[in-house]
Amino acid sequence: MEELIKISLDNEMDLILAHKRAMKLAELVGLSLASQTTFATAVSEVARYAIEQGTGPLLSLSTDRLRGKQFLVAVIEDKNLPVANPLNQGLLYAQRLVEKMEITNTGKGGKIILYYSLPTSRKPSPEQIDYWRAQFDVNHSLSAYDEIKRKNEQLQELALRLQASEQHYQRVTNSLPLLIFTANQAGQLLYTNSWLTELTGHTLQAINQTKWAKIIHPSDYEGFWALWNKQAANYLPFQYECRLRDAATQTYLWHLFTAQPVKSDVEKVAAWTGFVVNIHAQTLVTQTLRQNEELAQAKEKLEQSQRELESTVRELNRSNEDLSQFAYIASHDLQEPLRKIQQFGDLLQTRNNELSGDSRTYLGRMQSAANRMSVLIKDLLSFSRLSTRREAPVPVALTALINNCLENLSLPIEETQAQIHIHTLPIIEGEASQLGQLFQNLLSNALKFHQQDVPPQIHIQSQEIASADLPDTIKPARQSSLYHRIEVRDNGIGFDEKYLDRIFQVFQRLHGKNEFEGTGVGLAICQKVANNHGGAITATSQPGEGSTFQVYLPIIQVAR
Repeated sequence: MEELIKISLDNEMDLILAHKRAMKLAELVGLSLASQTTFATAVSEVARYAIEQGTGPLLSLSTDRLRGKQFLVAVIEDKNLPVANPLNQGLLYAQRLVEKMEITNTGKGGKIILYYSLPTSRKPSPEQIDYWRAQFDVNHSLSAYDEIKRKNEQLQELALRLQASEQHYQRVTNSLPLLIFTANQAGQLLYTNSWLTELTGHTLQAINQTKWAKIIHPSDYEGFWALWNKQAANYLPFQYECRLRDAATQTYLWHLFTAQPVKSDVEKVAAWTGFVVNIHAQTLVTQTLRQNEELAQAKEKLEQSQRELESTVRELNRSNEDLSQFAYIASHDLQEPLRKIQQFGDLLQTRNNELSGDSRTYLGRMQSAANRMSVLIKDLLSFSRLSTRREAPVPVALTALINNCLENLSLPIEETQAQIHIHTLPIIEGEASQLGQLFQNLLSNALKFHQQDVPPQIHIQSQEIASADLPDTIKPARQSSLYHRIEVRDNGIGFDEKYLDRIFQVFQRLHGKNEFEGTGVGLAICQKVANNHGGAITATSQPGEGSTFQVYLPIIQVAR
């Protein structure tokens, strides 16, 4: 773990400092503005809890590498930091914002660790670590928050050291751009530096007479004195945020009062010394922190919208499934009346001598139409089954599968005197029945659309290609680093590539039914099978120069 900065958490100013440091570190490591805010908000929530419940918590911000991932790590620890179960709202909210939150309670104290994953898993170089650490060096403050905290520590030390020399104390305090004061237990000012008059436009005596009534905003006045009286009665430190009227602009600006009890030589509290600092600019950060609840509600609404979207997607998937089932059932039910038509047509053909010439012609055309419809229904059934019937993927040897397809096509192969050249083909993960449909349709087309009096020459070959080498037009259904490219190339009649998108649509044909048999479903089946296997299909061709169909299937990497 590379620790970059450590912050003591004593008061609200330290909480603001912790938020700013967390934001800065998140920016340095390359997180987006939204991620910067998320990480800093989680750190702020835990830091606030530690300030309220602990006795002297420390915050350290680091980077670490766990299980191959890089994280921003925030560790808040205290010798006395109890964490109750169940967690309070602040810790629960912080837990939702980060990847992991660890809580440990030991005899040596409590510790809360936040892990926020970085967008890159690469370990930062030593030079980067040194650069980030330098950004938080005490001599290179990130913002006014750092200056305020450092000056607070300096002033506390000066208040203890310079009590014996009021003149020197005044010279030092007047040189600082803060209102520094000493007050008694009743809250009356005993001493202030020159900033009192510059800030308020009133003298020490005038303010004591009115008890800050003309300076502190009316809405903050009662709360200020109620807290002062309580803390002073118990000799405890005092801290309060309120609005003070600025003498120069006559507007109310937010300021932070901080005072510490100072003991005398006899160990009694002699006075309170402290400072007043302008924090008006920092109220934007405070408002952001106070709007966490609204952000949480917005996040909840976003999650609800996501759930509704997922429900809509599930409903759409069910609708698609119902549609596929309907197509299957409808096509199946069409077979029965069609078989009746074919049977009665066959009976009529047996009575050939009883029919006139026109009747025989009409009967032949009816039987031909019935046969075409039967083929169409079977193709529709095959297409619908691709969605309604899915099997678990198994290793499929493409060479054996294609040889089986060639056996089914033995008659057209013999009739056309086709020559089939099968090169080395891989074993792939898939559904054998669907892949059989794909390659049988491609081979059947290569045999069907051959040039007249030219024996078909069909080559089937495969090659592994990287995803970066995929053609721009190919968008596989599943992302993979490697793909099989399986080509079926022929010397047939070819087609114009301007019809490339059309040929993969259902019922789309480039030739009339009198030229070539078919239903226009075969290539749609091929595309559906390729998509079901996470791949894609395309083709290249020129009229009269043959066609090459290319099937891209992802290569599944088996973990070892």
